[in-house]
Amino acid sequence: MKISVNAQIHLAEFQPSDQAACVEHLKEKEIYDRTLRIPYPYMEADFQEWLKIVEKTTQQQGQPVHWAIKDEEDCLIGGCGFDGFQVGKAHRAEIGYWLAKPYWGRGIMTAVVRRACDFGFAELGLVKIMAHVFADNAASAAVLHKCGFQREGYLRKHYLKDGIYLDARLFALVKE
Repeated sequence: MKISVNAQIHLAEFQPSDQAACVEHLKEKEIYDRTLRIPYPYMEADFQEWLKIVEKTTQQQGQPVHWAIKDEEDCLIGGCGFDGFQVGKAHRAEIGYWLAKPYWGRGIMTAVVRRACDFGFAELGLVKIMAHVFADNAASAAVLHKCGFQREGYLRKHYLKDGIYLDARLFALVKE
């Protein structure tokens, strides 16, 4: 399955061949600092475990709900997907995403999130898509705002990461 985002970017299923690029990109501590579930340092074993989760989830959902973000040369530059729902049974899901640091600031993630949400509404039957963003992650909040998400709440000490309680902002996009 391939989902076109624009002339340069598409979403595709994660492949074992994505391992080297994924490990290389996720060596960036800044990505770890902005995400909840990506380990640091990120190793080959982490990618292999992730691939197992993706394959199991795809099987359970009957279709992919996690995608590799790929450039025009089909190289992995990030990832995005939906969690916390069952296709055909739930009306809401959470979106999560990351992008390799060399690609930050180019509008790529805004285009990806917009396209993924369109897919979620049209193909997965979602009515509400949520996103949790660490309180200090202004870039991710900006992506969500550009995609039409509205802030629904501020969650104090919502996450525990590296022994530190972190506040989060809750955003949501609702299909009208």
